Amino acid sequence: MKSLVFLDVESTGLNGVWDRVIEIYMLSVDHQGDVEEYHSLINPERPIPNRITEITGITDNDLIDAPTEVEVATGIRSFIGDGLLVAHNLSFDRRFLESMFQRNACPPLTAGGIDTLAISRQLFPKLCIYPQGGGSHKLKNLMYHFMLDKQFANSHRAKDDVMLLVQVYRKLQDYAHGTLPTTYPRALTHGCPSCGTTMHLVDTRDKRELVCGSRSQCQYRLVV
Repeated sequence: MKSLVFLDVESTGLNGVWDRVIEIYMLSVDHQGDVEEYHSLINPERPIPNRITEITGITDNDLIDAPTEVEVATGIRSFIGDGLLVAHNLSFDRRFLESMFQRNACPPLTAGGIDTLAISRQLFPKLCIYPQGGGSHKLKNLMYHFMLDKQFANSHRAKDDVMLLVQVYRKLQDYAHGTLPTTYPRALTHGCPSCGTTMHLVDTRDKRELVCGSRSQCQYRLVV
């Protein structure tokens, strides 16, 4: 059985070819439960856009003394080995790694991987949007759905996201196997019973309600 390599990258932008990784964190878990970790800031040799600093908190000054991509690419590829990658929106992280390895003459990644975004969409077709979740299948929304928000800071750094990813992956597995000790109203995971739109959770002092997110005439509400 291959090791699972949970990972997250922070980057200078969204383009996996032209943008560069500025931070990577990986957690490798083998079939015996042994854990190894890899973390590095990476100097992209270009200015970090302000919007990226706002999201990650990483500044140009933080990366002045960080190694460059050329210095870490081989080590990153070696750490992954033939492990099975696990990420939320795996194709995003994979594009950045593949581009990095291609530029630095590293062996290509093996095929396959586990995408918790795809699993979430399969298990919860229209997961309700929690007040600070940001979107139906975002990792942060799953954090609130599985009541993990007290364990994890609302940071957007690579290590924080990977630690959350591991817990979300386990919760998704438990739910898929029927061992999660929680049941959900169908409207919470499959959308409005009236029109099919993704619901929004509205939390007030005296009650929690699922409210239809449709902008049409649908006024469906459900106290949960």
